[in-house]
Amino acid sequence: MAIDVEGIVIDALLALVEDEGVPLERVTVKQLLQRSGVSRQTFYNHFLDKNDLICQVYERRIVCAFSGTPTGFAYRDELERSLALMREHGTFMRQAAAMDDQNNLSEHAMKRAQEFDLAWHQSLWGDDPMPEELRLATVYHAMASVQMTLSWILSGFPAPERELATLITRMRGIGMEKLFEGARTPGNPYAF
Repeated sequence: MAIDVEGIVIDALLALVEDEGVPLERVTVKQLLQRSGVSRQTFYNHFLDKNDLICQVYERRIVCAFSGTPTGFAYRDELERSLALMREHGTFMRQAAAMDDQNNLSEHAMKRAQEFDLAWHQSLWGDDPMPEELRLATVYHAMASVQMTLSWILSGFPAPERELATLITRMRGIGMEKLFEGARTPGNPYAF
């Protein structure tokens, strides 16, 4: 059985920030090594730097449902689950979302959402490349959704997860039925 080194380091970072109250910006690799018990070399075998680790926390603990190309994917339900995880890890998420240095979480989330949505919509469209109008709408909605979510995080999670997930899903669905006309899987992928 392989040891989940990345998971161990992720848990160490979350413990330092959420349990011990160490500000995320002040967490050092040395503290992570002490808390996790992994060596410096092992850390750098798995992560480029602390910001890469922060992005991996997001990937493995927050938005894990948004991986690969889903079949039978219920967007609103998965978004609501991810938003609940963001709130659960609120201290970490607020601090990570506020960071604006290179390789930061906000940029990572934007890129990640665009890649996922483009792959998902392409799988629904079919083998031929999706029309440019659908591609642009997909990128636009991915960026808008991430911006709304970051705003929600930075303002202290003012709305319930279900409410925000429903709002984002409805906004993403506007005009999608028309854009998916002629697709292998026609209709609005955001319908619920």
